[in-house]
Amino acid sequence: MKRVFKNSILFAIMITIAISFVSFRMNQNQVPYLSTKLSPYSGFSLMSSIKMETSAKIETGIGESLELHIGTGKQGNVPLYWMMIESSLFPGRFVSAFDESKNIDMSLNICRDTIKHVFRGDSVMIAFEMIHHLSTNEIQYIWLDGNNNRSEKAIFIPLDNPLQKGKKFPDLTVEQLNGEKLSFSDLAGKIVVINWWATTCGPCIAEMPGFNKLVEQYKENPNVVFIAIAQDKKERVTGFLEKNKFNYIQTLANNDAIKLFGTAMPVNVVINSAGRICHHSRGGYSDKYLEIERIIKGLVE
Repeated sequence: MKRVFKNSILFAIMITIAISFVSFRMNQNQVPYLSTKLSPYSGFSLMSSIKMETSAKIETGIGESLELHIGTGKQGNVPLYWMMIESSLFPGRFVSAFDESKNIDMSLNICRDTIKHVFRGDSVMIAFEMIHHLSTNEIQYIWLDGNNNRSEKAIFIPLDNPLQKGKKFPDLTVEQLNGEKLSFSDLAGKIVVINWWATTCGPCIAEMPGFNKLVEQYKENPNVVFIAIAQDKKERVTGFLEKNKFNYIQTLANNDAIKLFGTAMPVNVVINSAGRICHHSRGGYSDKYLEIERIIKGLVE
C-alpha cells in the first residue's frame, strides 16, 4: 500500500512538472506580435546611394536607452530594407541595409525574416522576428532572446565573437573573381585589411572612395594587403565593378565566411603581421578610411 501511495505521489509530481513545462512553452508561443506601420520617410539622408522611401519606429520596451527604426528603400532598382539603431548604452548610430527579396512570400504577400543586429565590438546582439505585410505596409514584430523565445521587450544577447580584437584570425579560404583560391594562411607575416560588403549595401558603397585612397597609398608596400569579400552573386559583383571602382582584391563569400562575418555589413577587420585581429568594426561611412588608415600606420611604423 505504501508503495502504491509513493508511486501515486511520484506520478502526480511528474504530471505537475509536465503541465508546468507545457504551460511555459504555451506562454512563450502566445506572446503577441507588436505592430507598427511604415510611413513616407521624412528623416535626414542616411545613405547617399540609397533612396529612403518609408520608415517606422520599432518599440523596444526598454526606454530611451535603445531606439530602433526600420524602413524600405531602393539602391537603383533594387528594393531593400534599412535599419537604424541609436543606443545610449552603446554610443553611436548603427545603420545597416539588407536585401530581403529572397524572403518574400508572394502567395501571402508578406516578407518574413528574423533580423539580428550586432553592436560595435560584436559583444552584444538584439534580434526580432519581422513580418511586413506588403499590401498594407503594416509591420508585425516580436523580440527574441538568446534561445529564440519571444519577448515583448528588446533583450541584449551577449556574444562570443571570433572576430574580437586580440584573437587569431581563423584560417579562411575564399575564391577570387578569376576563380583562384585565396587562403589567409598564405598571407602570414603581412598586414591584412578586410572589407565585408555587398552590392546592395549603401554604407559599403559610401566607404569605397576612401578605401581606394588607402590602396593607392600603400601600393608600393607588399606587406599591406587589401581584400574584399562580397556576400553576393559573382554576376552582380562583376557587373557592379564594371561601373564602380573598388580596388581591393575581390573575393566571394562562402558558408565559412558568412558564419565568420555574419549577415550584417559592412564589416572592416585589420589583421597584424602576427595574424591577430587588431581592429574590427561594423557600419560604414565616407570617412571610415581615416580610421583604418590610423590603424595601418601604427602597424607599419
